[in-house]
Amino acid sequence: MEHLTISDTTSQKDSYWLGSVFWVVGWIAIYFFDDYLDSSNLAMLLILTSALAAVCLPWRLSVSLAIIFVLIFDWFFVPPRGTFTVDFHQHTVMLLVMLVVNIIIVSLMAIRRSQSELAQRHAHEADILRQWSDVLLESKSPQDHFDELQHLLTKISGKKVSLFLLKDMLPPKDDIQCVVQLGNAGIEQTHALWYCTRNNQQLGRGTGRYEMFSDVYLPLRARNQALGAALLAQFSEHEFSTRVHLQAICDQFGHALEKYRLQQLEIKARENSQAQLIRNNLLAAISHDYRTPLATIMSAASSLNEQAEKLDAAQQYQLAQRIFNEAERLNKVTLNILQLARLDADNRINCDWESAEEIIGNLIRPWRERNFGDRLHANLKENLPLIWCDSVLIGQLLENLADNAFKYSPSNSIVKLSVDANTTHFLFSVTDTGPGIDPPLHSKIFEPFQRGKIAQTQTFGAGVGLALCRAIAIAHQGDLILECPLEGGSRFTLSIPLRNLPMDVRDSSSGEICE
Repeated sequence: MEHLTISDTTSQKDSYWLGSVFWVVGWIAIYFFDDYLDSSNLAMLLILTSALAAVCLPWRLSVSLAIIFVLIFDWFFVPPRGTFTVDFHQHTVMLLVMLVVNIIIVSLMAIRRSQSELAQRHAHEADILRQWSDVLLESKSPQDHFDELQHLLTKISGKKVSLFLLKDMLPPKDDIQCVVQLGNAGIEQTHALWYCTRNNQQLGRGTGRYEMFSDVYLPLRARNQALGAALLAQFSEHEFSTRVHLQAICDQFGHALEKYRLQQLEIKARENSQAQLIRNNLLAAISHDYRTPLATIMSAASSLNEQAEKLDAAQQYQLAQRIFNEAERLNKVTLNILQLARLDADNRINCDWESAEEIIGNLIRPWRERNFGDRLHANLKENLPLIWCDSVLIGQLLENLADNAFKYSPSNSIVKLSVDANTTHFLFSVTDTGPGIDPPLHSKIFEPFQRGKIAQTQTFGAGVGLALCRAIAIAHQGDLILECPLEGGSRFTLSIPLRNLPMDVRDSSSGEICE
């Protein structure tokens, strides 16, 4: 905003010089043609010179010069020369008409020039407002340009400017801790700034309020209130148009700041609403999805406690196994929720160079113990490189995907687990033959506590498994992709960037923290 100015003194000086040049050239022409033209024709040259000079010079100066030069013309070029008397009445009429015509022409040119200057001034002020608006629109926060507002007001007004801005809402009592100040406002001026802000009104000379003040106070007006005020020291009451322009600049800042603060409040309200929604969904998931397994555990435990002597060993084992299975399911959901919360708060993970074969082996072993081994088919590409990852989290991700595949697939169907690598990424894929996922849910299914239609009615869970899987993928700077083949079912593919294996870790692991 350094280049924005309200007046151009250089152009004013140039116009004075140009007006002077017109008069000098005009008199030279009159003197040169004195021997060839009579006085009436020379008078026309004088009128032409006066009209040209009036374009560049102020009205009062142009009129004064016109009168003076008519008298000089009478002295040097109207007979008898060297006196102000004239020989003929025609010369008297000529001089009077020349004087009147000069004044009329000078006045008309002055009016035209005044209107042109006013239009240029308005255009220049509009350009300043446009550029100032662009600055505020492009900024992250209008308050970052608070000092720039002070500089702009100072440059336009030519006065010392102090600014006063509320940090937040208007306090019930004047409190200097609630405002940001720029400039050196005194105690009485600070009280006036508070009054200007609270009443959203201009104060000082020419404003109609507190005319005894030598300073002018302009509110930083928003839609229904002022967010601060500007103090212009020793501002003249005659500079009405400048005050209007300065008020428009203050209003732009006030409206931009109000819009920014409302946007921040909206974002905060949306975040609070989202947090409340997550809390509500979590409580709903716990109250709804934990009720059934807890009831099963309570029933089985009660039977063991009250009827143990009536049950044989097989029945007791069956009840104990039921308690164990339900407790394991509850523990798995709880661990998923806690892991998701940890990754949302801090996505740093404990990475190391791991073998894909070892990760898949650790995953398959528990499923075989649970008699799912025949349904889980693993296919690993030969000569896979080591992968830079957190093996515990990758195992948890693949276990969640496989668990979902078993839940939503027919009891005798196959779940395929494949591991591959291309030139840039490591790829883990889990494919099932279940009902698939509707396309409208492809993006929502990875959000916390979101579940498909079938999952909501048929299976136990809190809806955090896939959200956790996506969080683990992002923590590894990778992605989790959902595909639904035409033949049915779902395919989830984890893609993790490959890294070059350093020479110093081929025989040892580093166990570094990666972000």
